[in-house]
Amino acid sequence: MNKNIAKALNEQVIFEFNSAYLYLALSLAMADARFKGLSAWLRLQYQEEMDHAFKIIDYLESRNATTTLGDIKAQAVEVSDPLKVAEMVYNHEQVITGKINDLYALATEEKDYATVNFLNWFITEQVEEEASARDLVDEFTFAGDSRASQLFVDARLGNRQQ
Repeated sequence: MNKNIAKALNEQVIFEFNSAYLYLALSLAMADARFKGLSAWLRLQYQEEMDHAFKIIDYLESRNATTTLGDIKAQAVEVSDPLKVAEMVYNHEQVITGKINDLYALATEEKDYATVNFLNWFITEQVEEEASARDLVDEFTFAGDSRASQLFVDARLGNRQQ
């Protein structure tokens, strides 16, 4: 595997772990704010980001490349408004999409078509992730300041299975 590709994928592994940590911090903040459904939804997002990191690690191993871990930064999150959390999630998913797109562009430039093929899964995943995050923003926007409406959305989010 090309060293530039391996380095970029290693950086993405660290980014995925940091994303997971962010979602865990948001989950804990929403649990503290008594939005148990959103907390559970965010915990599943945490798990998805961990899965994404391991998917890349497994790919690196399959290509005989080394995974080098870096620091995971603590995410101090003090937020109790579910709409603000939803907006944070949506913005973060857009950042992830940008990073995946950059990886895809690099793999294409380096003519590493195996990695291009591997990244196709992530491209599709990010379309789904952004749509889901945008829906979250919409639902809490529509709920407005009505606690009853917020809790209705929260209850629905608690039913997410994966």
